[in-house]
Amino acid sequence: MTGIWFCTAFPVKATDKVSKQEVLNVENERAMVFVDGGNLYAGVKFGLHLQKSVDIDSLIKKLTLGRRLVRAYYYTTPSPHPNSLQGKGHQRFLDKLGWIENLQVRRGRVVPRTHTVECPKCRRTFEYSDYTQKGVDTRIAVDMVTLAVRDAYDTAILVSGDSDLAEAVNYIREQTNKKVENACVPGKSWAKTLREAADKRIPLTRDYLMDCLFEAPPEEEAPLDEQAPLDEQAPL
Repeated sequence: MTGIWFCTAFPVKATDKVSKQEVLNVENERAMVFVDGGNLYAGVKFGLHLQKSVDIDSLIKKLTLGRRLVRAYYYTTPSPHPNSLQGKGHQRFLDKLGWIENLQVRRGRVVPRTHTVECPKCRRTFEYSDYTQKGVDTRIAVDMVTLAVRDAYDTAILVSGDSDLAEAVNYIREQTNKKVENACVPGKSWAKTLREAADKRIPLTRDYLMDCLFEAPPEEEAPLDEQAPLDEQAPL
């Protein structure tokens, strides 16, 4: 698409290299955005080492590139401690999402898990508990496939690096003739199988996200007290 000028807030404009018909084709393309909130949070905090929050509205506008946004979905889980400072902060973040047009929040669930570790010196074992999210990747896959079969969009833009979503992307491309674009923070959070399944890859680098960040506690975006390290989130 060389020669087209894009902006996060304005439609595509025709230039000497791009005809009005080409611009019209872009503006008529139906796009849907699917954001894996936990994966995006972990990528920005642990991958880019940024203590900032992502403006989801600005990111969606930038990813759609002047195309017609049908709807966006943001996937997250409720906080296991809703009355804690982090839990209340996460609820404030979700309340802000409620003001974004054409965006729907989808919730998975959190379940407790217990870990057993052994001290390498004394060989004693210790247990500790935390929480993990469940059902998010399943909801994303079901929504993407169902909406593709229903011809609800022309292009799906998936913001995630989860390898569990690769099969859904492959099915959409092979069985529905829809296109899938995959955006993720570069690094271990971006599974190779998912990257290769997509028609287009969009690296969410510092430069790309610069106009989509704002000063706010990044923990507001995460329902859990701790997110898994990047190498545990999406194996290559």
